[in-house]
Amino acid sequence: MLELYFYNEKSDRKGEQNLLEKTAKIYQSITRDSMDGFLIVDLHGRLLDVNNSYCSLTGYSREELLKMNIIDVDAGEKRNYIMAHLQEIKKTGYGRFFSKHRKKDGDIIDIEASSNYANYLGGFIFIFIRDISELRRGENELAVNRAKSKNIIEKQLAESYKHLGLINRKITLLLELGEYPKSKKHRQQIIDHILNLAMSISNAPTGYLYGSKEKGKFDLLSYRGIKKEQKEKIKVITAHAVGLLKHLIKERGITRGDIKQYEADLLVLDNKLEYFVTLPLSKGSDLGGFIFLGFDKKKSLATQDLEFLDVFAMHASNALARAGVLK
Repeated sequence: MLELYFYNEKSDRKGEQNLLEKTAKIYQSITRDSMDGFLIVDLHGRLLDVNNSYCSLTGYSREELLKMNIIDVDAGEKRNYIMAHLQEIKKTGYGRFFSKHRKKDGDIIDIEASSNYANYLGGFIFIFIRDISELRRGENELAVNRAKSKNIIEKQLAESYKHLGLINRKITLLLELGEYPKSKKHRQQIIDHILNLAMSISNAPTGYLYGSKEKGKFDLLSYRGIKKEQKEKIKVITAHAVGLLKHLIKERGITRGDIKQYEADLLVLDNKLEYFVTLPLSKGSDLGGFIFLGFDKKKSLATQDLEFLDVFAMHASNALARAGVLK
């Protein structure tokens, strides 16, 4: 392989010729069975010799490659850079680099190259080439998976911080309810504020807060989400007119579901409410009132939201009792 090239070169120095012949035989032995590709190029980039592995790697025959320049197969760099790189290898005596080579069928492969400069017959460069395409694909897949994992972790952390923020806010609200004074001076402000908090926590568009007037009858103490003139229709409600009240009086627990199922159509008024949640306001063992939350775009609330509303109802009951609202 190399032998032909070296024997065809004319040299006036027999010692150098013998040395080259021996060198050629050594490189033939090294490269013939090498799994890595092997090239010899001159300082102009012309391919002077290749081994079978490089032929198999690129899909070119040896005859085709020996008519080509390294520029013809290098798909990673421009001509000027390649020529400058060859001169750099000549200067330093060796080099190790990564690039891309173009196969005969047009496919691009990633390669790792190790080169050495030989100062014979005008100078040429030995290059061993290893195909690292699979390694690069693996690295790329790993990078993509890491990026995905990072995004997932970041989202989970963001959700966790968001959740912790909500928990802190809810705890603050409960503590705030516990700090309401026993004075009846700001009675209506406390009633309105508690209803606003319940609606804000649940994102309910409509809300009423009722207090017990007498057994089976409740007065509207605060409202939001309806017109002022509409409140007259629901200013006082009874268990006879609103079947939901029978359930509240009996169970005295948080209730939610379809409005029609619980015969609470009267509380809908002109709104398009379908789903509701009621929070019992207890005074001792009796039902002192309730908060009604109506939804027109929800069919349910998350379990954790319902659990918090249940706890909220207990704190709201205590605050309203201290303010003299629940009788």
